[in-house]
Amino acid sequence: MRLFQQQTLCLLIFSLLLVGCGGPRTFVVPVDNRTQFAGAIPKTYTVRTGDSLYMIAMEYDLDHLDLGRWNGLKSPYTIHRGQVLRLRPAKKKRVIKRAATRCSGSYYTVQRGDTLSEVADKCGQQSRNIAKWNRLRAPYTIRVGQKLKLKSSYASGRSVAKKKPPAKTAQKPVKRPQSRSGAGRSSKLKAPVSGKVTQRFSTSRGITGVEYSGKQGDPVRAAGGGKVVYSGTGLVRYGKLLIIKHDNDMLTAYAHNSALQVAEGDVVKAGQQIAKMGSSGTDRVKLHFEVRKGGKPVDPMRYLEK
Repeated sequence: MRLFQQQTLCLLIFSLLLVGCGGPRTFVVPVDNRTQFAGAIPKTYTVRTGDSLYMIAMEYDLDHLDLGRWNGLKSPYTIHRGQVLRLRPAKKKRVIKRAATRCSGSYYTVQRGDTLSEVADKCGQQSRNIAKWNRLRAPYTIRVGQKLKLKSSYASGRSVAKKKPPAKTAQKPVKRPQSRSGAGRSSKLKAPVSGKVTQRFSTSRGITGVEYSGKQGDPVRAAGGGKVVYSGTGLVRYGKLLIIKHDNDMLTAYAHNSALQVAEGDVVKAGQQIAKMGSSGTDRVKLHFEVRKGGKPVDPMRYLEK
């Protein structure tokens, strides 16, 4: 009898040890919305299912125009699963040496085989600036022998009175593409929700936007008119995310939604409901709102109407 009791006690102790040795409990730890460190940006990125060029550009604080140019992509920037994208410009030492003589001065003469992006690379400029200075529109066709301005009309600092008339006419083609995409002409944006701001933008702390408080299901509205270029969950730290393109330089992002009510390609108006507030990808109900200019996060409070 005593032997039986000892065996039973041993079995009980052994069972308790097995339970205690089980794997540790896992907890969902929310991640915050902080920008990538420059040193953490890899050279390449392999496209996954559900990715978009705008989402990848936002993940690494890059301008989607630069990312498209580095990879030979043009609007609407279609990418495919398994495709390897370059996250940095290619080093073209030989081209830079040749360009030193061909890009000297304020103009560049188009050579056979040139494209706008190649001219930008050769002359150390950005494609969108050259297009703006020369009033070029998509698909940015250039001709052999054409002289392209490599500086703004104001760069020379000559006679302000003479430079004013060209400046007025140059503004019109810039505004037209914005109206076609639904973007408003004003740079001011509307607050996306009616809640209070609980966290502000901070470059020193790596906080890329502002956060608003609210209740589950509260309406989230477009801060300005534009085109939805991303709607999904590809960035874990943003939960259910929407990105709206207002023009080639400005994007707004809306994170942690409980439901997304617009899809990629939709054109929205300022104040239109686009999502419902939630807590996806985080530990409480809130809206993380970002404004990005040239791919870089900027303080949204500078652009919001008071």
